[in-house]
Amino acid sequence: MRLPIRGLLAIGLLSGLATMSSAQEGHPAKGSWIGEWQGNSSGESVLVVMNWDGKDITGIINPGTDNLQIANAELNPSDWTIHIEAGDYKIDGTFERLELPNRSITGTWSNGNASGPFEIVRQ
Repeated sequence: MRLPIRGLLAIGLLSGLATMSSAQEGHPAKGSWIGEWQGNSSGESVLVVMNWDGKDITGIINPGTDNLQIANAELNPSDWTIHIEAGDYKIDGTFERLELPNRSITGTWSNGNASGPFEIVRQ
């Protein structure tokens, strides 16, 4: 059975993307993360995009309609905890399943008197 050219191209593209994505893991905090922060007045869904430049973690948190720039992020590699500050928000979490591409960060968020559980998974 012969595959049409489109089928062969699609197979080659998918195989190349799979190889590229597994080869470009990078720093454990780097990447796009999707999850929830329960009880947040901006909505419970959250997108976090973090980048590591070799010295600092930068990025954005998108709790809904507005992006919050990460102003400060501290990673403690001895126990894989992270503290993130963006606007009035503070997030304290711990990396889970660090050895897997779809690792997660679980912990708590706070914004003034509001707070709640926080969990994001790397995409």
